[in-house]
Amino acid sequence: MSNSTTLTIRLDADIKDAARRRAQRLGISLGTLVENDLRRFINGHPIVIDDDSFVPTERLLADIDKAEGELRDGETTSVPASDIGQYLDNLSGKSQ
Repeated sequence: MSNSTTLTIRLDADIKDAARRRAQRLGISLGTLVENDLRRFINGHPIVIDDDSFVPTERLLADIDKAEGELRDGETTSVPASDIGQYLDNLSGKSQ
């Protein structure tokens, strides 16, 4: 068993929440995510410093939650790609 230590960092609350939600969807903890990135850094993988980080809006998060609920409850529709135009036209009341 390896020795463990604690790392304390300060970051924007929205970034932490967005990262936690994404990590949760992947089935990992934030600690695992950080440890993985540190291992990649140690092993010489490139580091990307980017100030254009994606932080989802509250509306997007609400839409994702709604879509996941619809999927979970079986309230989805499957349409072949070749028929998507007609399907969307029918939803909007247009006919081809």
